[in-house]
Parts: sequence; structure tokens; C-alpha cells
Amino acid sequence: MSVDFTGQVAIVTGAGGGMGRAYALELARRGASVVVNDYGGGVLGQQDGSTAAAQQVVAEIVAAGGKAVANADAVGSAASARAIVATALDSFGRIDILVNNAGTALPGPFTQHDDDAIERHYATNLIGGHHLMRAAWPHMARQQYGRILNISSNGALGVGGNAAYAAAKAGMLGLSLDAALEGKPLGILVNAIMPTSYSRMIEQIPDPATVAWFRDNLKPEQVAAAMAWFLSRDSGQTGRILLAGGGRLSSLIFAETGEVFDRGLTAETVAARWPEALDERVLTPVHNQAEAGARYFAHLPWTAGATPDFGPDVERG
Repeated sequence: MSVDFTGQVAIVTGAGGGMGRAYALELARRGASVVVNDYGGGVLGQQDGSTAAAQQVVAEIVAAGGKAVANADAVGSAASARAIVATALDSFGRIDILVNNAGTALPGPFTQHDDDAIERHYATNLIGGHHLMRAAWPHMARQQYGRILNISSNGALGVGGNAAYAAAKAGMLGLSLDAALEGKPLGILVNAIMPTSYSRMIEQIPDPATVAWFRDNLKPEQVAAAMAWFLSRDSGQTGRILLAGGGRLSSLIFAETGEVFDRGLTAETVAARWPEALDERVLTPVHNQAEAGARYFAHLPWTAGATPDFGPDVERG
């Protein structure tokens, strides 16, 4: 089976270098028309952008016989999101694929950065991706087809000295998992990835040996090659948290540990029995809120209706 994107249109944000460039080149190589978005600023969110980075990747794609246009809107606002999607529609007439790759780094002690830096970081790494999904969603829903890949990070699990980045990337997981449920009946499949790859962010690591190891072993092209299938017509996967890098592919799930149930649970009970509740030898996968809620029904039988449903009045898959 050959994965092919002929006739489809993709938006890749942060595509002027690193993994974004790799996604853009991979999709174009396989036939997609690509909007190469990159505001051209610094990896730490400096506001010194230019169109040069996006235009360079477009030139690479065109030179290889592909189709692409550049867009230099800075990801982070609803207006920018609408402009990026409009670029796809005006240039190619549709939007099938969205890769929310744009991101910045903000390492440092918890209280180091000023208010503007924190808010700009969340805008780029989380809010901007949400706005882009909102802008693309009606067009994907109308054609009953869409593929969205949101770039998270294993940094969401905690690094230390990286709180804003961890929180924003954890937010991308919740955004992806919820949108996957709502999008499935509409033909919109949404997944998140925690990539491990050399990038401009990796270049910020102080240890040169670590940077060299990433550069030598974890090429961004390896991540893009793996993710192409999840962005294709052939994939039916949605609501996945994927891990990829260096030729490795797996997925991450949430799981509950052992439990304690006692209707009269007190602090003293917890003090005596907490090892039972935190026992990681007994793991139950939990993929969504419904599965998490179901754990309670073994002890507290459902009596409020025919079927437990804690969600809003929206069709979900």
C-alpha cells in the first residue's frame, strides 16, 4: 500500500524548519498541496519574524515538483488562524489536513519570565492551535473529512524548570482527545503526538553532547514519515497519543492504578490504605471520560437514566 495525498490540501504551522519543515516536505512529496506557515521568529518566541523561512521551504517543494504557498502569520490569535485557513482556501480551494506544529520554548525557574512572555507562550503553543482547529473545522465538517495532528511533547509529563511548556503541551492532549470524540461522526480524525526529534528547541539544551546525540540519532524526517499514515485517507485512528522518533513508534494511554472504596473514607483511612490506591501493579486503561466514570459504577450503581452520559448535547463518536 502506498500512502498518497494527491488532491488534498494541508496546512503545516511552524514549517520553516525542523519537524514542521519535515512534515511539509513529506506531505508534498506524497502529492499534497501545502500551506507552509512560519512567522520566521526565534524559537523562544521573539517577535522578529520574516517570511524568509516559509518561502525557503516553499522553494524546496516547488523545485521538487510539488505545490506550496507560504504564509507568515504568527500562530496565536483567532484572526491569524482565519488568515492561515483563508490562505489554503484561496490558493487551493479546500483544507483536508492540519498539522499544529508551531511552538516555542520557555525554559527557566517557575517565576523567571514576565507576564507577556508567559501569555505569548500559551498563545503559540496551545491557544493558537485551538483557534486553527476552530477555523478549519467547519470546512472539514462540510466535506465530512479531515485529519488533524496536534504536536504535544513528553515534556507534558514534567521536566522541571519548564512549567509553561509542560502545561501548554498537556493542554494539547486534552484538546485532541475531546475533539477526536466530537470529530469522529463528522469524518474528522484528531490525534496528538509526543515526538522525540532534533529541532531548534533541542539546540537550546546547554550540553553540546546531548544536542549532538539528538542530531545524529533522531532526525525530524523520521517522525514525519511515521505520521504520514495517520494523516492519510487510509487511517481510521483517532484520539491517539502517539510517540515517535528515530524509527520508533508507540502510543501513550492513561491508566488507573489499584483502588480503595469506602463510603466513609477519611484522612485516617487514606493514611492506612494509600498503597492500595496507588498500586501500579494493577492498571486499568482509561481512554475517555466515560471509561473513567464507569469505574465508579461498580460501587455506585447508576440510577439517573438509561445510559450514563456526562457530556454536552453534541454528537460524539
